[in-house]
Amino acid sequence: MTAPRLRQAVRALLLDEDDRVLLVHFRWEGIEPADGFWACPGGGVHHGESPEVALRRELAEELGLEDVDIMGPVWRLTRLFPMPPQWDGQTEVTYLARTPHFEPRPRVDLLAENVHGIGWFSSSDIAEGVAAFSPRDLSEQLTRVVVHGVPPAPREIPALG
Repeated sequence: MTAPRLRQAVRALLLDEDDRVLLVHFRWEGIEPADGFWACPGGGVHHGESPEVALRRELAEELGLEDVDIMGPVWRLTRLFPMPPQWDGQTEVTYLARTPHFEPRPRVDLLAENVHGIGWFSSSDIAEGVAAFSPRDLSEQLTRVVVHGVPPAPREIPALG
């Protein structure tokens, strides 16, 4: 049995001055739940790119965000799911990032990346489960980060988390 081919990715737990979280809505055929889920913005790390450079590039492309304070990695999540033709899943590291509240202005075709929306969520929205979130325990992860900041090492989130 060969090891899974994992895409390396970065995401931003992007908080504004009121600790609202900016999330993107992913949806594609065959994904569960059928109406998709909301997750932190980000994407794949290109060959030779550092995680911070990749994250800044992704935030500029997806959100039009140029000036962001990236404070450090807060969690890591690995999931196996088909990503034809070359990947069997993804390992993503999520970084805490802060920015003043803004209106996203994407510079790329988000639909081509299966992104069907962008929105700000309060911690109470997330705790109440107003939508499906990734990771599934986003409320708990958010609370940890807001209360304790960036941990000494990113927390490993179980694959089903």
